Amino acid sequence: MRYEAASMRTRRALAESLKKLMRQKPFSKITVTEIVADCGVNRKTFYYHFEDIYALLRWIFEEEADKIMHEFDLLEQPEEAMGYVLDYVSENREMLSSACAAFGSVEIENFFLAGFTGMTNTVVLQSEEKMGRVLPDRLRDYLCKFLAEAVCGMLMSLINGMEPLERQRMIDYSTLIIRTAIRGLISDRGVPAGT
Repeated sequence: MRYEAASMRTRRALAESLKKLMRQKPFSKITVTEIVADCGVNRKTFYYHFEDIYALLRWIFEEEADKIMHEFDLLEQPEEAMGYVLDYVSENREMLSSACAAFGSVEIENFFLAGFTGMTNTVVLQSEEKMGRVLPDRLRDYLCKFLAEAVCGMLMSLINGMEPLERQRMIDYSTLIIRTAIRGLISDRGVPAGT
């Protein structure tokens, strides 16, 4: 247990160093040497934890997505979760833009899409349980992908510097649309659970 905690601390320290460096220069110009020097570990330690800098960046995004899943009840707190995501994008825009340049916008969008599809699926399943109705699997999958694509598109626009609405309005509209789409579809196309 102590080893796992120490390993996680090391990963987080490496992540913080990379994030710090990404605020100073493009991702493509950052080296493992700079990361380990900033965080005070050796190269062997870096490579023990991560295959390369890209793997570290992927891990950062996975950890952030995990945080949303564990910190918020997506069914009961969608506004808080959406606010967290918007704040994260706003506070980390330089890092995310740098990641888009390094990985390509499509790769970053696909990463977000995978995460948001999973989150949306969780909300739909919880909604089905709460309403006592279930959607056909194909329709549920399509709904989750459709809503996740909408959120991803909005986030990519924010990363690229386009802010169509002010923060609170984006939260209100997004959660209203997501809630209404999920509840409406379950009511209209769902069948009673257990049938």
